[in-house]
Amino acid sequence: MKRIVGAFSLVLLCSLSVYSQNNKIIYDEYGPIYTSMNDSIMVYNTKEGKQLEIKLNQVCFKDGDDYLKEYLKKYYYKSNYKDDYSYRVFFFILFNSNLRIKEVRGTTLPYSSYTESKKKRIKTYTKGLKRTKSNWEKVTNQKWYVYCFSFVTD
Repeated sequence: MKRIVGAFSLVLLCSLSVYSQNNKIIYDEYGPIYTSMNDSIMVYNTKEGKQLEIKLNQVCFKDGDDYLKEYLKKYYYKSNYKDDYSYRVFFFILFNSNLRIKEVRGTTLPYSSYTESKKKRIKTYTKGLKRTKSNWEKVTNQKWYVYCFSFVTD
């Protein structure tokens, strides 16, 4: 399971890294989500602007990444949005040391394509992610955890 999570995280981080090389910082409506990232450490920016240096790949969804995505699509997808077409959404979930979800941030890339309709859809998915609170497990003990993933909406 750890190898699968690690491989998926590497793919996501590579995608973000390629994007970041051209655009430097990934944003949502609260500002930059992170300011630097390598294969093991991310400098995560909270919604309030506090910077946290977090070791990556230290938390995972108990039932697996695919199940998490299917859960979101099954229970939180609504087809009544104006931009009812597929696009990739990136999510960042910040946990404290007790694996309590402190914040969930989601965005599309590039940020300039983050329309009001997409914002509403991402807000719906965010609500679903906040309800997964007891479905996470940590690999090591640390003060903060961040889980990053993306998926293409239906």
